[in-house]
Amino acid sequence: MTWVQAENARALASIVGPGTPEEDPMYAKLRAIYDDKKKIPAVRLRGEFVYNFWQDEDHVKGIWRRTSMEDFKREAPQWETVLDVDALAAVEGKSWVWKGPSFVDYGPGQEQRKDRCVIKLSDGGTDACTVREFDVVTKAFVLPEENPFVVPESKNNFSWVDRDTVWVGYDFGEGTMSPSGYPLTVREWKRGTALSDAPEIWRGEPTDVVAAGMAYWDKSTYYKVWYRAKTFYDTVHFAEFNGAMVEVDIPSDFAFNTFSDHVVVHCKSDWNVAGQHFASGTVVAHPKDSFFAGERDMFTVLYSPKDDRCTYGGSSETKDYMMVHTLENMVTKVYVWKFDKDAAQGSKFTLVKEYTAENCQSFSAGGVDPSMSNDLFVTTDGFLNPVTLSTATAPDLEISTPLKTNTAWFDTTGMSVALHEATSDDGTQVPYFLIKGAGVEAAGKPVPTVLYGYGGFEIPMLPGYSATVGEAFLSEGMCYVMSCIRGGGEFGPNWHRAAKKEKRWKAYEDFSAIARDLVSKGVTTPEMLGCMGGSNGGLLTGAMVAHYPHLFGAVVSQCPLLDMERYVLLTSGPSWIDEYGDPKIPAERDALLGFSPYHNLEKGVTDAVTARGMSPEDAAAGAHLPAVLFTTSTADDRVHPSHARRMVHKMRAMGVGEGTLYHEMTEGGHAGSADNVSRAKVKTIENRFLIDALFRGDRKPRTPAE
Repeated sequence: MTWVQAENARALASIVGPGTPEEDPMYAKLRAIYDDKKKIPAVRLRGEFVYNFWQDEDHVKGIWRRTSMEDFKREAPQWETVLDVDALAAVEGKSWVWKGPSFVDYGPGQEQRKDRCVIKLSDGGTDACTVREFDVVTKAFVLPEENPFVVPESKNNFSWVDRDTVWVGYDFGEGTMSPSGYPLTVREWKRGTALSDAPEIWRGEPTDVVAAGMAYWDKSTYYKVWYRAKTFYDTVHFAEFNGAMVEVDIPSDFAFNTFSDHVVVHCKSDWNVAGQHFASGTVVAHPKDSFFAGERDMFTVLYSPKDDRCTYGGSSETKDYMMVHTLENMVTKVYVWKFDKDAAQGSKFTLVKEYTAENCQSFSAGGVDPSMSNDLFVTTDGFLNPVTLSTATAPDLEISTPLKTNTAWFDTTGMSVALHEATSDDGTQVPYFLIKGAGVEAAGKPVPTVLYGYGGFEIPMLPGYSATVGEAFLSEGMCYVMSCIRGGGEFGPNWHRAAKKEKRWKAYEDFSAIARDLVSKGVTTPEMLGCMGGSNGGLLTGAMVAHYPHLFGAVVSQCPLLDMERYVLLTSGPSWIDEYGDPKIPAERDALLGFSPYHNLEKGVTDAVTARGMSPEDAAAGAHLPAVLFTTSTADDRVHPSHARRMVHKMRAMGVGEGTLYHEMTEGGHAGSADNVSRAKVKTIENRFLIDALFRGDRKPRTPAE
C-alpha cells in the first residue's frame, strides 16, 4: 500500500493542494446534499410500518428506522430507530456497511405479520456479507439461545422457506463456489442445526457463474424455483410442480418471473413456440400450472415493441394490477393491466390504461403493499426537476397526490435539456441528453462539458435529477451530457447485443461520435470536453484514454476494468465473459486485446505520431494524452483495484503518465464509498479535477504550485 499512499498524496496535492478535499468549498456543498434531512426517504412497507435506511451527519454509517404509513405522509415523520449501524460498528469493532434486510413472508392471511428478518452487513463495503437474524419486535439480533440463522462473511445467497427453514448458498468447501466466486449449491437449513450439517438440495455445474434457489409467496401462490446461471445472460430455470422439480422450458437468454398464478417471460430474442411468433423484446404471461406441464396455448402478450427503438423496462404490481414499464424512443410509457383471478374462467389479464411520461422525464409506479392493496407510490424526476414522490391508486396513474419533493439544490434559470442524436461510424443514430448549464445559451460559445457514459450489461441511462451534477457543473456554466450508447438497454436486447464481445468496439465508436458531435455543434471544444464513467463505464473512459485521447481534455475513470486479457483472473471477472469475451478463445482474445486500454497504451503513442502528426518525442512523453484521473477502492471485491493500479504503473513506466493521477479509497467496495463523508470526498476529488482541467483547457492536471 506504500505505492497507493504515495499516489493518493500526489493526486490530492495536484487537485486540492495545499489543502484537503474537506477544505474545498465543494465538499461542504456535497455534504449538505448527501446529508439533507429533507430528502425523500426510500421506504418499504412491511406489516404495520414503513422502513427506511438513513445516513446523515449524525448517522454516518446509518440507522435503520421505521414509522407508520400515516405518519410517513406527514411533513416531518417521527421515526423510531430499529438498528443503529454506527453504534453496532463501534461495539463490534467493524466498519459495517448496510446491505439491507429480508423478511419472513408467512403467506396468505398473515401478510401483516412481519416480525423476523435477516440483515446483511458488509465490513468495509465489499460484496461479501455476513447474514444475521433480527427481531424487529424487540429491535435486536436474535439471541443465541433462540438458535438464530447466521451466515459468516462470504458471497452468499439466502432465502426464507418458512420461519424455521431457509435455503443458503455458501462456501462449503471444494466445488461449492463458482470460478466467479459465487455459490453453486443450495442447502436447506433448519433452525437449531449446524449450517455445516444442512443437506444439499440443489447444485449447479462447476462452470456456472452462480446457482441458487428461492421460495416465496406471490399473492396466494407459493413458488419454489431454482436456477443455474451458465453465463451472465444464459440461465436455466427450474420450478416445483406437483411435488417434483421441472425445468422451465424457455430459451436460456430469456428472463423468467411470476405474477400470482402466472409465469411472466421476457423474450430476449425471437421465439417461435406452438405455432406462435414472439419478437425479441416481447413480454408474455401464461398460467403457471399448464406452462410447467408443457402447454403453450394460453399466452397473453403484455408488451410487444413497436420497433427497434422500444423496449421493456420491467414491471411492478399492486394487488389487482400489473404495471408494465417501457422505454419508447427514450420516453417512458406504462401499460396498466388488470388481473382477474376467476376460478371458472381461469386467470386473465386485461389492458385498462396507458400512461406516457413527459419528455426527458423519468417516471415509475410501484405498489405500496402489492399483497394487500392497489395503492401506489409514484415518482417523477428529470435532469432539472427534483424527485417528487406522490401517491395514487391503480389503475389511475395520472391521478396522483404529491406527497414529498426533494430539495431543489440549484437554480435552473437559463438551463435547458434536449435529446440529440449523433451518427456513429457505421451510421447508427446514437441518442444523448444535453443539459446546458447557467448562462450557456446566452453566452453562445463553447463551454467546459462533462460527458458521462456506461454502455454495458443492457443497463439504460435515463433522465434523473443529480444535485451534485447541478452544483458542481451546471451552476458553474458548464454542460453535462448523458450518453445512451450501444451496449446499454435504451433500445432493448438487440441494442445491448450490438456491443457485446467482439462488437464491444461499437460502444466506443458511439461515445466518440457523441464527443465529436458536441464539438461540431459548438457546445464545447476537445480541450474543454471531459468524460466520466464507472465500472464498465470506467472501461469505456479508459478506452477513450487509449484510443481517442485527442477528443478530450480530461478523463475520470472510476473503479474500472482496464486489463481485458487478465480480467477473468480477478474476483468476479469470469462472470462477465458473456459480456466481454473469453481470452482463452483465440478470436475473442484478439478482440479483447484490440480494445483493452492496458494493452493499447503503446498503440496510442504510435497513433499520435502517424495519425495526428505529433512529434515522436512529444508522443513518447505523453503529450497526446488528456489529464487523467483513476479512482478506485481497496475494498472493491467485484472489480479489483489492480486494474487501475497497474494501468497507472504502466503509464509511469512508459513515461506517458505525467498527466495522470490516481486515488484509492480504503473502503466502499465497488461503489467507491460507503457513507456520505467518503462520498463527498470522492466526488470533490473527481469534480474538482474535471472543473480545473476543463476550464484551463490545457489538457493537464493542476500542478501543486498553481
